[in-house]
Amino acid sequence: MTGTVLLWIPIGLMIVTAFIGTLSAGRLLMDYFMPAELFFLVLAGWILLLIGSLVTQRMRILVAALGGAAFVLLFASQLTAVLSRLASGAIPAEGPIWYLVLGMLILYDLLVIVLGVAGIRLSHAVKTAA
Repeated sequence: MTGTVLLWIPIGLMIVTAFIGTLSAGRLLMDYFMPAELFFLVLAGWILLLIGSLVTQRMRILVAALGGAAFVLLFASQLTAVLSRLASGAIPAEGPIWYLVLGMLILYDLLVIVLGVAGIRLSHAVKTAA
């Protein structure tokens, strides 16, 4: 259960700050980098979820694959940004490299959400089995 909560904290904060920012600015504002910036929470949640899935012998492959894919996407987006000099500001935030990095970050965010849903499903499965 703790792992699931840790996974949802970055997503929840992103939604709350988007709601507040949108109301104050009068246009849609969302910090889609927040789950990446709070990766330590996502990593801790994933590890706890992975331990829970291994102990209960449920959803092991799904939890491992989702967390691994999220980690790979986050690492690849950062590596692409650094190697392309996008991270240093040497090239402008536009064009195909920008969209590639942005796409990987958005997929990472979506995988964190799916992992959080998997955590809810795992908690429910364990609760109903007990």
